[in-house]
Amino acid sequence: MLKLKIYFLLPIILLVGVFPVWSTQPTLRILTINVWSGLDYCGFWQFGEYEPSERRDLRFNALLTQIRTLQPDIIFIQEANQVASYTSRLADSLDYDEIHQVCIAGIKFGPLGIPTNFKEGIAILAHHRYQLEKFDACKLSGQFGLFGDAFTIHFDESNFALLGKIHVNNVPIYLVNVHLSADVPMDSLLLNDFKKQYQTEDQNESDLKDLMRTVEIRSSKRKDQVEELLSKIKDLPAEIPIIIAGDFNASVTNPEILLLQDSGKFIDAYTQNNLTGKINPPILEYTWDVKRNKNISHHTSTINLDGSQKTEYEKLTALYDGRQRKIDHIFLSDHFLPETISSCKIVLDSIINDVQASDHFGVEADLEIKKILNNSPEELTTIVPLAESTIEPLPILSYDTDVGFGYGVKGFLLNTLGVNESFDIVLFNSTKGERWYKFIFSIPDFELRQGKVYPFAIDFTVDYDKWIKYSYFGIGNSSRFEDREYYTREPLEISMTVSRGFSKKLVGQIGARYRTSMNFNFSSGSRLAEQPPLLNASRATFTSFFSTFRFDSRNSFINPSRGLVINSEIEVSPKWNASNVSFLRIGFGIQHYSILFDYPKTILAIRFGMQCLYGSNLPIQILLPIGGGNTLRGSPQERYLDKISTVGNIELRFPIFWRFGGVAGYDFGKVWNKIQQLDLSHWSSNPNIGIRFHFDTFIVRADLGLGKETTGFYLNFGHIF
Repeated sequence: MLKLKIYFLLPIILLVGVFPVWSTQPTLRILTINVWSGLDYCGFWQFGEYEPSERRDLRFNALLTQIRTLQPDIIFIQEANQVASYTSRLADSLDYDEIHQVCIAGIKFGPLGIPTNFKEGIAILAHHRYQLEKFDACKLSGQFGLFGDAFTIHFDESNFALLGKIHVNNVPIYLVNVHLSADVPMDSLLLNDFKKQYQTEDQNESDLKDLMRTVEIRSSKRKDQVEELLSKIKDLPAEIPIIIAGDFNASVTNPEILLLQDSGKFIDAYTQNNLTGKINPPILEYTWDVKRNKNISHHTSTINLDGSQKTEYEKLTALYDGRQRKIDHIFLSDHFLPETISSCKIVLDSIINDVQASDHFGVEADLEIKKILNNSPEELTTIVPLAESTIEPLPILSYDTDVGFGYGVKGFLLNTLGVNESFDIVLFNSTKGERWYKFIFSIPDFELRQGKVYPFAIDFTVDYDKWIKYSYFGIGNSSRFEDREYYTREPLEISMTVSRGFSKKLVGQIGARYRTSMNFNFSSGSRLAEQPPLLNASRATFTSFFSTFRFDSRNSFINPSRGLVINSEIEVSPKWNASNVSFLRIGFGIQHYSILFDYPKTILAIRFGMQCLYGSNLPIQILLPIGGGNTLRGSPQERYLDKISTVGNIELRFPIFWRFGGVAGYDFGKVWNKIQQLDLSHWSSNPNIGIRFHFDTFIVRADLGLGKETTGFYLNFGHIF
């Protein structure tokens, strides 16, 4: 009997257990709201305010109360002022992550500047589980300016799109927040109403024609902004879903919105929800509702806050603001089918403590994304095979103060064998006698494995870099430039490294290195030739073993814009037949990359590293140098030598045009012989500037270092860090 009961209950148990799996649809709730700055945008030192700070706090609390009730997963915010503090306050109150973009602010150093009460922008908030990250910021209109939290300077209205990315069950989804310009559209009925209401005997036909020309010019701005937005979206991976939301200041029947739907193949969540019959009967609601929203009355007046009359165009705008319309939207890429929209409605319209949250109402959409998750690719943490190969050759014609005029070729081959490998080859000669031949084989390629989990990777390097005219100044910081002497150095280094990506950010490496370096062709009376140990004037050879452990959160190996690198390394060259030098080297370094200005995208890159050598009678081929194109630009190659070295570099990296970028930097460094001698005084330092040209797989750099003793010009490949 007990067995029968078990058999009877088994289908019920299975049904109860299985039912949530096939009946539950993952839902993503999207909310967009223009939160209203409460400013009139008139003034120089300060903009006029429609309300006291106490009322703004009431509006914020009304917004927060309603958002907590709705419990959205993603929130798109427009017209947030002051954008950084406002979105941070909102995100902290909701326990969400946030990203934001300064759009219009005037002249600001941090929070200080003019107008004093204005630093407006857009933002995206998301629940922590979605791992929200800032992907990019795209300027849609406006003249040149700098836009960022630390520093902003511009002199006209600018419009932006903020691009973020979330992950739902490891499937990426792009989020695009937009706030288009609020210009009056070409509308014959509106212009006729304006003529009837405001035309007087003092106004002639010429004035009206001027007004219409202004309307015609300004009404095309949103279309231009949408075209710029679409061009940016085309650069995103086609297989990844996109959600665009924000204040478009245009109805879905306006030409610019039709362009977004037709050319971009985006569907309007609200309209599609009505068409599918999920709202029955279909209803029409407005996010700009002069009849229901108390805050809009500020916009419909023809009198400014200071009592002055508005201009003709501003009067036309006031008349237009008296019309109800739906100008806030949520658009979905064609990855989302209409049936995935389970609901879409107007929200955030309540009156709480006698205030409404904004002069806009919000739009909320619930999206059933199970099909999206099934049909969209996951953002894999492991390396996937490339479908195509890449070959990028570069002829070299250069000048470097240390090596003279140079000529040669660089070649980069990616995935030519079909196993994600790369070959990096440099063949270079110069008039001052440098002979540089370098070969690097990596499997998988450095950039492909950046931020990935992988069982192992192999890097094999052969580097021959003969200098016929090499410099020696002496040992230590007190070495003098006028004591410079020349000799020939002929080094060869062969190394192999095996690494493993334990996680997306933790990498371990072990390897072996063989290096031999011959010094010869000394000038008569050379101090170096007579200076002990004897290996200074002959060949120093070692075979060493090393290991490194690295925390690396960079978003790119080739050209990082954000992330942190903490690196530790230990290298041992034991006494044995394969070496005539033995030593222990310990190194530590830290690199940090952050976006200082979102537009133009300006990166602040900082590096600080320290190395220590332990061993006796070490020749100069082994000592730690600073100076030259990779450490202290503007000082000659190996200007300072000793057993302990410290180098720091600060760079601002910014775009110029097309693939060209610029760099402004500052390098500093110092050497010591013993740990006990470490101090913070008399560091060598040089400012520098440079140009970068960005290929798909590597970067060409040209730097000018301004040293106290020399000015150095350097051409090489890749950022110095």
